[in-house]
Amino acid sequence: MGLQKQKISNGVNKLFNKKKHFFILAFSALLLPYSVFASTMYIDTDHSDFFVGDTILFNVRIDSEGKNINAVEGEVLLDHAADGVSLTDINTAGSKFSLWLSKPFPSENNISISFTGGSPGGLISKDAVVFNIVLKLQEAGQVALSPSNIGVYLNDGQGTKDEVSIKDLIINVLPKISDAKAVDDWNVIISNDKTPPEPFEITLGKDPSIFDNQYFVSFFTADAESGVAYYEVQEGERGFVRAESPYILQNQSLKNLIKVKAIDKASNERIEELIPPTPTTLFNKNILFWIVAFIIVTVILYVFWRNFRRKIKI
Repeated sequence: MGLQKQKISNGVNKLFNKKKHFFILAFSALLLPYSVFASTMYIDTDHSDFFVGDTILFNVRIDSEGKNINAVEGEVLLDHAADGVSLTDINTAGSKFSLWLSKPFPSENNISISFTGGSPGGLISKDAVVFNIVLKLQEAGQVALSPSNIGVYLNDGQGTKDEVSIKDLIINVLPKISDAKAVDDWNVIISNDKTPPEPFEITLGKDPSIFDNQYFVSFFTADAESGVAYYEVQEGERGFVRAESPYILQNQSLKNLIKVKAIDKASNERIEELIPPTPTTLFNKNILFWIVAFIIVTVILYVFWRNFRRKIKI
């Protein structure tokens, strides 16, 4: 009987220990820092060795850790010796973020690049490209690229700010090897880019709250290889002029064909056209209406006058 009680007791203790162990694991999981599941901003490159004279493409990426996100903001700090690198290009070619409140833009002394971008509809990705940085390595030494002040927002309809972790990229630039050909990622991209920017639409707009109620056009496109360099607008027979979206039309009568040209950094072009609709004019402001009305009234009066004369003669 004592042996039986001992077995029962041992069984109860084992069951209790299992439940206790499960409870501790579950409770510990709840106490884990949320950053374990935080979105991660990081920077990578296809190269492992770096030498003076190389021109290297660096990708700024976001890992959403399985969550749906729709906006990112912050900056990337560039830490290097004076004249250690030169900033060759910043572009959004291949970016998963197509809506830019503030396109990636360098500080005056090129020690940081700030940005604010959005992805309509959101995205879930482990390696989504936010933008690219192209640096020419000019001196031997250490170069650090560090995401900073990063904000990531969930696509939950409430603009919830996600927890964020960051990963710096630190590279060691070695002296140039004599007779070795320097790597030039940017030249490869430009040389191979034979494709114009993607097709796009030109949208005509007018709003009393902006641009003094003047007509304007807005436009946007992307280029997956070298990136869009700039836009030009042409109205009618005028020449193309450098422009940004939105663009206030010089001719507010809407009588001219509007063309927008998108040029990428490899000089490939795409031109889209917009035939503006004829502005609607109120009848009481239309001279043609008054001419027609005058003729009709004149005819009616003439008919009445003729009939009146006939009655008098009778």
